Amino acid sequence: MSAGHRRVVFALLLTAAAPVASEVQHVPPELALPILGHAVADSEGKEIGHLVDVLVDEQGLPQAAVIDFGGFMGVGNRKIAVAWGALRFVPADPKRAITLTLTPDQMKAAPEYKDVAKPAPVVVSSPAAPTPPPEPEPARQ
Repeated sequence: MSAGHRRVVFALLLTAAAPVASEVQHVPPELALPILGHAVADSEGKEIGHLVDVLVDEQGLPQAAVIDFGGFMGVGNRKIAVAWGALRFVPADPKRAITLTLTPDQMKAAPEYKDVAKPAPVVVSSPAAPTPPPEPEPARQ
């Protein structure tokens, strides 16, 4: 093989091995939020814990969030796993960027998330009670 052919073959190998450029999207901070370690608020806006882990299914879709409640320097803290749908995300609202829709009673009654080797006890928020229809106004006479 001549030197000219070797250069062409080498150049073809280099272009074939070059990585394909991917498209880059820029997401503004008011539309996206880094969530691990982020504070979690209750529906009143009071900080109740921190999101410390996300449990995903085999497709990589989030199924549950692990929230660490209370404690001081790791003493007295308690972790619970909540269904992903029990969280509301509003990146533009710094006080309520992540809100947990569980009631205080549901949070207290939730089993602790301890052993990652066992199935996670995930708390699912109960749907809101339907609002009763308004009563008809009395007929005027």
